[in-house]
Amino acid sequence: MLDPKTEDMTPLRKIIRITSSHTMDSIHGHGVVKQYFAEAMAQNALPHALLIHGPRGVGKLSMSYALAKMVNTPAGMRAQAAAEIDRKISEGVFADLLVVEPKGVAGQITLSGWKPGRDDPDCPQYYRYVDSRPLEGTRKILIFRHAERMNPALANYLLKLIEEPPSYLLLILVTGRYSEVLPTIRSRCAPIRLSPLAASEMDDYAGNLSAAAEIRLENCDLGMLVRMSEGRPGLLLELAQSSQASAEGEIAGLMRLFQQHGFIALFRSASRMLQAGGSPQSDASTGERFEAVINAIEAWLRDVLLVKTLPSGVAERLLVCARNKDELHAYARNAPVDGLAAMVDHLREAYQFAPRQSDKNYVLESFLLKTGRSMSGKPGE
Repeated sequence: MLDPKTEDMTPLRKIIRITSSHTMDSIHGHGVVKQYFAEAMAQNALPHALLIHGPRGVGKLSMSYALAKMVNTPAGMRAQAAAEIDRKISEGVFADLLVVEPKGVAGQITLSGWKPGRDDPDCPQYYRYVDSRPLEGTRKILIFRHAERMNPALANYLLKLIEEPPSYLLLILVTGRYSEVLPTIRSRCAPIRLSPLAASEMDDYAGNLSAAAEIRLENCDLGMLVRMSEGRPGLLLELAQSSQASAEGEIAGLMRLFQQHGFIALFRSASRMLQAGGSPQSDASTGERFEAVINAIEAWLRDVLLVKTLPSGVAERLLVCARNKDELHAYARNAPVDGLAAMVDHLREAYQFAPRQSDKNYVLESFLLKTGRSMSGKPGE
């Protein structure tokens, strides 16, 4: 359940809360997909198992929440009742919606909680949820976030549920890594692909975002963030948050520290980077802190490249992390352009590798080690 006090949330949790508040009318773009859902609902032909996939930040989870609201507020429902269901889903307190996420150090969705037996008090008892009829709405919704992280045991167990679901159950699998979902699962779900938004749709979204109380953009070049997000609203949110987060200055300082001291500062830099992604008092998991760090490094690296390749006056007008321009200039002076270009690839590799590695410190250490080699002209393996 999401904490309604957004000021106490980590950036990622705040983004998830904004995501859950969406309806089909408030989602920007994806007109074909929304039309398909509307027609399928009108004809009572909505598939019982959907696999919503697309690039990171394109709006997959927003669409899942919007669909959950659509199926539980059918045409003809009283406006007051529909508004109450909308509110409960947005706040994460709707009894007929359950989000299943990866857990544990391995970051997997396991079979725990799916079979009757000795119940684990730390895990929802999914079998009870599936076996009981809706309490508040017309249908029960199961959303699998990061569905590619199902382990084989759970995937095999779910095949029967997907093939023979209760009439009241809708399964929505969400993934940014379509090819990593087991083929047996993919073949039994209706695929729904979300593509990046057009430039005009992103401009409209950014205009609404700048007026949202949850996200502050006073010190950001919103137009630049829109271009950086490449048609992905969720990525725009993440970039806006990372450019405002306190982690921004910490990341800039740690990258400079590693540049100055090399391997001696490797482990210290990686550990402190992960800490910068969320305070000990926050509810951020290690995976969430890692994502926040990656977003901050991405914004920082983009600014270093601008400082390195453009005249000073031009570069400073385009910076996302403008408050750390002294650190950016100091790093850029001693960084070769080809090394910075290689760092872009290393950062992408770290993001791709992280879901398969429970030790996020190790992922950051590997990234820094490869970065150090690229900067020294010894790329290695």
